[in-house]
Amino acid sequence: MHITLRTALAGLLVCAALPVAAAEHAFTLHNNLTKPITGFKVKGGEVSGFKQIGAGKRVTFTVIVPGSECAAAVSARVGESRRDGRVNLCDQGGYVLTPAEGGTKFLPLSQVMLVR
Repeated sequence: MHITLRTALAGLLVCAALPVAAAEHAFTLHNNLTKPITGFKVKGGEVSGFKQIGAGKRVTFTVIVPGSECAAAVSARVGESRRDGRVNLCDQGGYVLTPAEGGTKFLPLSQVMLVR
């Protein structure tokens, strides 16, 4: 095998073995529903430190996503159903899961007046 081809193949193997850079975000979620949020997932990433969020409560936990993207598809488990949405993980203000016309929505806390 030619030396250049061997070098190229070795380089590809090294690149494949290197981990993809990941971004870690502190994510705050407020539950403005009447049922607890019992689970939270982020598409293509990991969640750690999540604890059940009772009605009217707020929890901050860690979300890790590959690369440095801020936008992420997320889902929350509420009772027997799942609520999906898109969030900006770089938004320091956090999000609220709230009832809205047309279904439950993830909204930035800065845009929502919480009423209980």
